[in-house]
Amino acid sequence: MLNFTSRTNFYICSIPTDMRKGREGLATIVRECFHRDPTAYGEAFIFYNKKYDTVKILHYDLNGYVIYQKWFDDGKMLKPKFMEIKSCHLITREQVTLLVSNAVQSKMYIYDE
Repeated sequence: MLNFTSRTNFYICSIPTDMRKGREGLATIVRECFHRDPTAYGEAFIFYNKKYDTVKILHYDLNGYVIYQKWFDDGKMLKPKFMEIKSCHLITREQVTLLVSNAVQSKMYIYDE
């Protein structure tokens, strides 16, 4: 079960990521590409691979990094379709739930507010 507060901001990477990356590799992407602090309280960063069958969420709690990883054994995650070209996009908690739940749709359109 994902344990995030109601105030957690979720950022999704707009391009597929090498899933061999661990906490330091993902944190480097957050710093250099997203221009965000990976250790900021209340932020989580979502990455997916080219096949859309693996998702990683990088989160920093008060004691260190936490990485949640999900493999979709029967299918793929919703393919995000970004309406704006940026390195990362802020998404809602509901969109995160749809992404990792293997919902029926094939695409999810992401608009920045």
